[in-house]
Formats: sequence, structure tokens, C-alpha cells
Amino acid sequence: LRWLADLCGLDPDRMHGIYSSGGSVANLVALGAARQWAFEQLGVDVAADGMAAAGRPGAVYASAETHHTVLRAAAVLGLGRHAVREIPVDDRQRLDVGALADRLRADRAAGVVPIAVVANAGTTNTGAIDPIRAAGEVAHEHGAWFHVDGAYGLIGWADERVRPLLDGIDLADSAIIDPHKWLATPTGIGATFVRDRSILERAFTQEPAAYLAAIDAPAEVEVSVESMGIHYGDMGVELSAPSRGASVWAALLALGREGVAARVREDRDLAAYLAQVAHDHPRLEVLAEPTLSITCFRYAVPGTSPADALTEAVYRRLVRTTTHRPSTTRVAGALAIRPCFTNPRTQVEHVAGLADAVVRIGDHLTGR
Repeated sequence: LRWLADLCGLDPDRMHGIYSSGGSVANLVALGAARQWAFEQLGVDVAADGMAAAGRPGAVYASAETHHTVLRAAAVLGLGRHAVREIPVDDRQRLDVGALADRLRADRAAGVVPIAVVANAGTTNTGAIDPIRAAGEVAHEHGAWFHVDGAYGLIGWADERVRPLLDGIDLADSAIIDPHKWLATPTGIGATFVRDRSILERAFTQEPAAYLAAIDAPAEVEVSVESMGIHYGDMGVELSAPSRGASVWAALLALGREGVAARVREDRDLAAYLAQVAHDHPRLEVLAEPTLSITCFRYAVPGTSPADALTEAVYRRLVRTTTHRPSTTRVAGALAIRPCFTNPRTQVEHVAGLADAVVRIGDHLTGR
């Protein structure tokens, strides 16, 4: 966990982590800590007494591009999905900080508790990175917890070219990372980091269980053969769990810091290469410029407004008849083909082949 924090620009002496089964649970754990902290400021222990004891509604603030697991976490935590305020984004799919500040002011005036502001360090849709420092400053100005969802993109810190985009990560009260993405560990591994791990204990403790009684390790010792070590089971939603840290440790040991950085650089270069190919081709259109390793593009006939139906037809033919397996998403309402480059075996020829296949299929479907 300390290695992972350091790799991603988090101070391992200030940000303490716990593993879970992926980004969904990692976000739930982080927002559970935020909910606990926010209502503790009002003298309420919501983990013990429930949201009814709070007496006031709470809200979470996130961009319209934020992953849907944030909404699900709000539902599970008893806040409700509608308590997530979806803040508009700019033309590069980044959080509009001015709109965020306006909504926070309006909600506070209405008696709503600002629980957390969520900033994206690489959205799942396009890889956009929100203005993290500005969002963090607004969050703290309004007394809200500041959470950074870096499930996909925070490992981008390893590439020095990305670091200016992640300026402000030091303001985070919590952050998540999914090693099963860019580190290519087995799926089902997510990490949540928080400034104060005791908040996790208050938010998720199981209460004492006789059969789990054990000798606590001394404060200065994290692991002891005479104890159960750090009580991670009281800091999240799982008790029994596989040794997820072993896979992350192995990947970091094998790759090293420079190996991870090289992987991130190579993947970002592949995304940039595809964007340039699409810009240069008269029948390809880039819908979202790559920030990390995602390029959103589509087949487009010059002089026409390409319908989503054509993009969908191209995509379905692509995955049925070729070896290329991108996904799709929507950018400003338009359907796009969305390759995300994180596979270390992907080469330039594979990317060129994807672009060629999209053009070939598009030409066939439009009779060119």
C-alpha cells in the first residue's frame, strides 16, 4: 500500500490505505469515511445511529462524467442516488469548478450538509482529469471532504508529463486506485487511501466479536506473529478477503517505478497516435482528445452529420469480424468508439489496424 501510494503521488506517511474488491467498493469505502467525518462535525455518529439521527440531508458533488459507482455508493450509504449533485463539465469533459461552487453555496443555504466533492483523476469515459487543485480548494472552503477517484488514471502520476494535470492531489482527504487496470494485476483489486484511517474504523467497525479476540500489536509494530496485525476487517465492508496486496507487491517489484512509468508513457503515446491518425484521415473524427490512454473517435462521412446508428453499425461489425475489442461511450451526447490502451502487449500496428478496420467497415456500410 505504501509503494502504491508513493507511485501515485500520495504521501505514504499521511495517506493510509486498505484493499477491497475494486473501484466500486473502494469508492464506497471512501464515501463512507466522508459521510462519517461530515456528520461527526455536527456531533452525530451516523455509523452507529443512522442517517435519521443526522436530522439534515447530505449531498455529494461530482461531475456529470463521474463513474456511476459514486451514485451507487450514495444509495448504499443511505444518502440516496439523488443526493449526488451532477455538476456540468466543460468542452473537455472536466468538472466546472464555478458551477460546483455555486451549487455548494445554494445547498448550504438550504441546510444541506456538503459531505464530499469528488474529482476525477481520469474519467472512465474519456480519461479527462478534473481541475483537482481548484476542486479541492472549493471543497475545503465549503467544509466538504475532498475525494479523488483515480481508479483508472492516478497511476498516470508515474509519467512526469501527467503530473501537472494532477496538481492538487495533496489536498485529497481520500483517493482510490485500481491496480487491476494499469498495473494489470488480476481483476478484483482496488485500494482506498484516507488521511485518517481511524475514520474508517468508526465508519465500518463490526463491533467486538468474541471469536475474533486477539492480542493487539504494539502501536509501533504493524504486524506480529502474536496478533492479527492491522485490523483491516474493521476498516471496510469485507472481513474475509484474499491477499490482494501480494499481487500489487509482485507487479511493483517486477516493474519498478521506471517500468510503470514506461508503460504509462507507451499507452498514452498509443492514444495520441490514434488521435493523430483520425485527425489526418478524411473519414475519421476525434470526439475527445486523449488525456491519458483513451481516444474517443468514430467514422464520419464528410459533409454529413453522422448518426449514432452508423457508429453503432460500424462498432458491431468491428467486434464481430475483427480481433479489435474497443468499447463505446458517449461524448457530449454522441456515440463514440472508445479504445482504452492499458495492455502492455499492444503495439502501434494494432492501433493502426483498428483505425484501418473502422474506415474499411464504414466505407462498406456507406457504399463508398
